Amino acid sequence: MKKILFAFLSCCTWHAAMAQGFSGNVFLDSNANGKQDAAEAGMPGIRVSDGLSVTVTDQSGHFQLPGHSRARFIFITTPAGYQTTKEFYIRTDSSLTAYQFGLQPRSGATDKAKFVRLADTETTQFNNWVTEAKDFARNENADFMIHTGDICYEKGMAFHAQHINTKTMGLPVYYCIGNHDLVKGPYGEALYESLFGPVFYSFEAGPAHFIVTPMRYGDYQPSYTLDDVVKWLKNDLAHTDPAKPVIVFNHDLLTYDTLFALKAGNDSINLNEHNLKAWIYGHWHINFARTHGNSGIRSLCAAPPPDGGIDNSASNFDVVDIDKNGISLVQRRYTYVENQLTLVSPSVNGTAFDQDKMVVSVNAYHTASPVKAVRFRMFDKKGDLLRELPLQPRTDWNWGATAVVPAAGKNDVYTATVEATLSTGRILFTRDTFRLTKTTLPAIKSAAWPEALQNAQRTGVTGLSGAGNLLLKWTANLGGNIWKSSPIAAEGKIFAGTIDDEENKQCRITALDAATGRVYWQFPTGNSIKHSMSYSNGVLLATDAEGVTYALEAATGKLRWKHQGNQQSLPGYNSGGVAQDGVYYTGSGNNLQALDIRTGQVKWTNHDWTGGEGTPASMAFHNGQLITGANWSHLFAHDAATGRVQWKRSDEGIRFRSGTPAFFDNKLYVHGINKLHVLEPATGKTIDSIPVTAELKTMTAPLVTAQYIITCTASGGMIAFDKQTKAQLWQFKPGEALFYTAPYTTPSSATIESTPLLAGNHLLVGASDGYVYVVEVTTGKMIRRIAVGAPVFADMAVYNGLLYVADFSGNVNAYTL
Repeated sequence: MKKILFAFLSCCTWHAAMAQGFSGNVFLDSNANGKQDAAEAGMPGIRVSDGLSVTVTDQSGHFQLPGHSRARFIFITTPAGYQTTKEFYIRTDSSLTAYQFGLQPRSGATDKAKFVRLADTETTQFNNWVTEAKDFARNENADFMIHTGDICYEKGMAFHAQHINTKTMGLPVYYCIGNHDLVKGPYGEALYESLFGPVFYSFEAGPAHFIVTPMRYGDYQPSYTLDDVVKWLKNDLAHTDPAKPVIVFNHDLLTYDTLFALKAGNDSINLNEHNLKAWIYGHWHINFARTHGNSGIRSLCAAPPPDGGIDNSASNFDVVDIDKNGISLVQRRYTYVENQLTLVSPSVNGTAFDQDKMVVSVNAYHTASPVKAVRFRMFDKKGDLLRELPLQPRTDWNWGATAVVPAAGKNDVYTATVEATLSTGRILFTRDTFRLTKTTLPAIKSAAWPEALQNAQRTGVTGLSGAGNLLLKWTANLGGNIWKSSPIAAEGKIFAGTIDDEENKQCRITALDAATGRVYWQFPTGNSIKHSMSYSNGVLLATDAEGVTYALEAATGKLRWKHQGNQQSLPGYNSGGVAQDGVYYTGSGNNLQALDIRTGQVKWTNHDWTGGEGTPASMAFHNGQLITGANWSHLFAHDAATGRVQWKRSDEGIRFRSGTPAFFDNKLYVHGINKLHVLEPATGKTIDSIPVTAELKTMTAPLVTAQYIITCTASGGMIAFDKQTKAQLWQFKPGEALFYTAPYTTPSSATIESTPLLAGNHLLVGASDGYVYVVEVTTGKMIRRIAVGAPVFADMAVYNGLLYVADFSGNVNAYTL
């Protein structure tokens, strides 16, 4: 079948080469038959191209193109407010005397546009994300849907052409070509063209001009050249209103710098001079956004909707609003979340208070339809309504308010109901019972929790004798999603950072009162604080996703110094640094540096390695040795004093590593993709290893005790091994993940991305299903679970007798132990 298809394509290519010109019409196709009937008027001013030249239809809708020897398509720039009744392209054919393009009006605003973007789906499996993207586009009146490449390979492209197209999705669907879409054939893009048409083209919607450009390299050699793309781009933009914002789609980011220019031989085009406002791309399987210097040009990357990103970014499709100034809003719709509604406070797990007011906090989410309103009601034991109030949105997951409570009856049992109204009008409902009792603050005082998992060795042992009832003391929302920023505790405060992978200005560092949850201060950062921070001698240290390090006074939030770092390319930075002996170690590759905590001065910069993908692991430090690495590259041991590499490992699955290494008893424990390795720190040599079938692709460290090794997996929950015999003792599986983060992890997966903490005979662990669990360490038996209503990715913390849990909704919850 493939040989027949490629022979046909080659024949068509030969016919196109023989063509001396192309002509045709663009018209209002009232009956949608793709042919211009006598009563159907031509459309003037429509741009038409043969892949190099661009022309405009005359008053009758007629066009004439010169053609060229390699022309394979005639295509139009679909104007805003219209959609084609067939495809926007027609393959060149010597038997055709005219090329006819029918248009029909499509409802939509002229001053704004909304589109749904898919990236790097790389699948042949129909799953919920397809329906969710379709339903969201319909529910929210999106103008079009775009796939930014890696569709992927022959079977993936065939699947998408069949299931994700304009007819099946109910709105115009466009595609970009990715490196894995250049496949074996007469030329790399031949199969892509047979299914999706030309690899570079333009269209318009709302106020903007959208351009699709091709990947410049791939698994097989394309027939197009950069010269072709530059020539066509210049002609396309020469016929574009210069006042229109230009949005470019490509599979990869053109540049990390500020100059978006394409050069081909002696020809070039500077897109900065053509009102370029955004570059939308994929390829990296990450959620990341930035503005390029002072140019005002924004770039936006997304992880895949079917599965977790390479750096454990959340599965999603993003939704972008465009106005005359470019991107006005970006929303990520985290896939597979259905009817999620959880009452965090008040609940059977406790009631939070802000002084004498009851705190109401609700987590609500549904992928295909945003939550538009949430209403809380409180009833007494007779069923009489005592309070009713609308909640206010704090993040895309969390809604909240405070309410005055009845003066009497604090020991009475009350009932709370919550209704969450989706944009479709459908209502989600939940109820819970609670008491109006303030949870007593423990009298316990403990040392600071200055690092993720308490210390630079990443041990995760709390020193507590056990876990109690876990009653909610307080809850606070930070106004942005929390990914892997573990709560840091010191000076009577809790510190956490939020992400903003859309550039909606929600990234910040927040200090909360450890006893009450009241905000002490907030500090805005340039980009997402993705991972854990560090505290050292009155200074809080954090590095954002663009490699910028901030040193803040823990007491006031005042900036002591800021360090730009050397990051000049992707991937974005999402590891966790570590502070030790007056030095903060942060960055990756040639951006890996040791910074003097007092001054911010660089003590050394790594020159021994670079490359790889971003890893969401924290660094570990022990006996003057710094352990770090890059995903798809190596695990590295550095001399912490000089920065020189002592050894590196990439074998046995260690190069595919999301998890944090941990030291215990002078041994280094580290996850490979499917083995737990015990290494000799001085040499990196393997002392022992344990095969793990459920894939160790999570952002966790091994929890090691005198008796056990506890690992957390992408699909099989938590597994305990006997430390001496290496035999598996038990396996604990939480519920299905609300959405997926571990690389290439899809349903069904019981995922744990937060390292468990040991408290006596109990394990405290947060899971991707939106629960915190207390599990018996000897048996794996669940003792208790608490619903937080959003995935818990950040490692938890223990301070002054409270357990601090930061979840993806942006909540930090404090529970008594």
